[in-house]
Amino acid sequence: MQIDSKKQKLDSGQIIGIFLENNKQPHSAEVMMPAILDELSQPNAKVKQFGNTLFEVQVGKEGRGFFKAFNADTGANFVENSKLFSVWAKRVLGLNFLVTEFNDQSLERLFKLISMNPPMPGMGYQIFRADDGRTRIALNLGA
Repeated sequence: MQIDSKKQKLDSGQIIGIFLENNKQPHSAEVMMPAILDELSQPNAKVKQFGNTLFEVQVGKEGRGFFKAFNADTGANFVENSKLFSVWAKRVLGLNFLVTEFNDQSLERLFKLISMNPPMPGMGYQIFRADDGRTRIALNLGA
């Protein structure tokens, strides 16, 4: 299920709930929801919502961070929300590089779409594939 943020804005709990419904998880939503909420409340966690996508960044050292996106929005809005997130992470958090990891290889298309019209000059990404099937993206936020 996807909820178009241009028609209906969701709160963070609703976004996470829909994300869990839409994506296979190793545990039930009843187990995952408290774990995610705990993760979002960690001292280095920065959380920002754009549309019906909730972004979490674990801020590291030297302008680096690890991020996750919990999306409940349409595909087109997810692309735009991700661009806004990238600009926010660069300009507000002062980050230069972000890393994310996921199992769904179709998400690689998101990065390809953003790279065709990046929101900041010099922005780019590299894809790494783990032996267990996970995909890791290293995102350079550019200038």
